[in-house]
Amino acid sequence: MSAPLRTQLPDFAGRPLTLPDAASAWERVGPGGAGRDVLLLGLGPGDPQKLPFVRAARERGGTIFWVEEPRTLRLLHPAGMDAPGWRELTPAEAASLSGADSYLYRPGLRLAPNFWGPLAGRIEVRSLAPVPGRPPVVWLPGDESWLLHRELREALEESGFTPVSSPAPRDAAALSQAWGGRVPAFALSLNMRGLDADGRVFHACRALGVPVALWFVDNPWHVLSAARLPWWQEAQLFVTDASFIDGLRAAGAEHVHRLPLAVAPHMWRPLPDAAEAARLARLSPRFVGRAAFPDRERFFAAARVPGDLLARGLALTDENAEPAREAHFHWWAERLRVRPWPGHEVRAAGLGAERCAQANRARWIAAGLPQGLAVTGDDLWRELVPGCEPEAPVDYYGSLPELYRQASAVLNVTSLLIPQSLSQRHFDVWAAGGLLLSDATRGLDIFPDELTRPITLISREGFGPRLAELAANPQRSRDLREAWRELLRAAHTYAHRLAFIREKIGA
Repeated sequence: MSAPLRTQLPDFAGRPLTLPDAASAWERVGPGGAGRDVLLLGLGPGDPQKLPFVRAARERGGTIFWVEEPRTLRLLHPAGMDAPGWRELTPAEAASLSGADSYLYRPGLRLAPNFWGPLAGRIEVRSLAPVPGRPPVVWLPGDESWLLHRELREALEESGFTPVSSPAPRDAAALSQAWGGRVPAFALSLNMRGLDADGRVFHACRALGVPVALWFVDNPWHVLSAARLPWWQEAQLFVTDASFIDGLRAAGAEHVHRLPLAVAPHMWRPLPDAAEAARLARLSPRFVGRAAFPDRERFFAAARVPGDLLARGLALTDENAEPAREAHFHWWAERLRVRPWPGHEVRAAGLGAERCAQANRARWIAAGLPQGLAVTGDDLWRELVPGCEPEAPVDYYGSLPELYRQASAVLNVTSLLIPQSLSQRHFDVWAAGGLLLSDATRGLDIFPDELTRPITLISREGFGPRLAELAANPQRSRDLREAWRELLRAAHTYAHRLAFIREKIGA
């Protein structure tokens, strides 16, 4: 006996989507009614009169209100639903309807996310009555275990806000509890923390008039590979690497802004005096960083890159070029012709870039070992770089500032996953009283040329001579430290970044 034919329609990205007609495909959303009437948000492919919650409502003499997205309606139910006791509503009427139990046909979100997402959001928060906070509240999803959470919390408090941190809510209706019963002035999410893949929380925030700022501090396409629907295109997006802006806009993002990282306040230490600076100049230079980011193998488990292309990428990286000309993420995405979103195929470009980035860092470390370069990181560096004896990683909020300070210089090598970015080292090393040397990332263009030129290394071979040059001129090194610290205090704190976010989102 052959299986029954199932209805298929293309989803929002043109991919075939099989539409179930079982009652389990509908989800109860929003506040409950008096148990008499039902609001169907999507009719599904079959006969909605057979749904058990519809039959129960009709047996009670209730009305079945319904809404359907116009294209879906033409394809599935061209005659509509004109049975007795059924009444079609506009989206606006449905959003203001009270007293009915609402059921959302979940596959409809994939068919027409821009139709159902906002409407479902308005219905889900209809019963919420949170009150404005005094002082104003900002929702900052996450906790102190997440990098940058502490910095942003402190910046919010300095700016007169009360940050509310909570885990991701179970659903949009749980937002009031997550916010402590108060309406935030805005929500600030790092790398989609607190936001679900379907955008239900985002649309609920929009329905309540809460602007959402989404700050990508890692590769934005990697983060967005976890988003199933295009709700993010309507959010205010902030990226640390400007090279992603055009691609995000081409993919439908309406508001994208460049927003680099900033100096972490716990890093500040007194500036070394002349005697201490002379002592520091005699110490070893240092590289701090892991050979692989946490959970890398799991993240790239399904990704593959052609061996011949990987060989080309590694050879290009070996040419000692600046990051803009190496086998970075965009180089890989172009050659693999991956679709950045939706889906996970973009992770193949990330895998290629990550492998080249690891090889590039290993080559920088190998070039620095004859100069006495000390390495703080995981044991994998021992396998990747002959002669390297890495020291164990240190706590970012503990001994790292002193590690930066107790070095003749700290080497930064830009990740090829975000090739035009700045790392925390570009800010934190100076605050700790250290001296930074960086490869030639284009992200340095936010700083004055007279400060970046002395610390920028065009090639790996330039590391030793630049160290010697700075050691031979201690006053020049001290002047650089003073100028960088003055600049960071004046324009590159997390309070400055927060002010920029507020300006762009109108909070």
